[in-house]
Amino acid sequence: MNLVFASGVLVPQHIAGHDYFRGVRNVYPEALFPDVPSTASIDVRAKVLAETVRTRFPTGPIHVVAHSMGGLDTRYALGKNLSGLADSGRVVSLSTISTPHRGSPIADLLVSDKPDGPGLRPFVYDLLKHALEHVNITISALGELTTGYLRTFNENNPDVGHVRYRSYAGAGVDSLFLKPFHLYLQTLGETPDERASDGVVSVASARWGDFVEPAFDTDHFGEIGYSFNSTTLVSRFDHLTAIRRIVERATV
Repeated sequence: MNLVFASGVLVPQHIAGHDYFRGVRNVYPEALFPDVPSTASIDVRAKVLAETVRTRFPTGPIHVVAHSMGGLDTRYALGKNLSGLADSGRVVSLSTISTPHRGSPIADLLVSDKPDGPGLRPFVYDLLKHALEHVNITISALGELTTGYLRTFNENNPDVGHVRYRSYAGAGVDSLFLKPFHLYLQTLGETPDERASDGVVSVASARWGDFVEPAFDTDHFGEIGYSFNSTTLVSRFDHLTAIRRIVERATV
């Protein structure tokens, strides 16, 4: 089984002794974990992803499990048929976990001018801007995660007919520092799926293709096994069981 795990933005596949997908490499030792540029644009990340997959798996069917922006990278690679990944017999399934397919209101907030006055919007703006500056990410770099950009992205990168698309989402809070962003999305959303989120991506935005089970009771970091509430960094959410279900459903 040619299995690929595509990572999201900001964090590389391995850093400071930790894998992006905590413990998953031990469960699937033959899987590929492409090390894409963690802060680059979708097109740059997608080209690295596609070439890494082609090199590792030159033949045979491929199943991709992608978290967050990794799902957009993969969809771009398929839409543009980079390294032949959209050819028949190559990528046969893409399972995305909290990928912002329809963009993020948080990104919309940050790429606009700072809101005036009291309330949650200026607080969230300042909090995220400060955090991003610490990892050398400019606000303009988030432009590819806005709802407007993703609307155009979706038009330009249609689904490939023979690929099975499934999606998953989170709707809980584990790491407490995500709580303000969770509340922001909750107060901004107009529908239940827009109000429910993992603190980064709403359930509405995460839906793509078949949405086959209820949202996970965890946040954006818990989906890959992490929590920033303790020194162990271990989430209370059993992400490995969830990922096993995702892989089993994709490969039947």
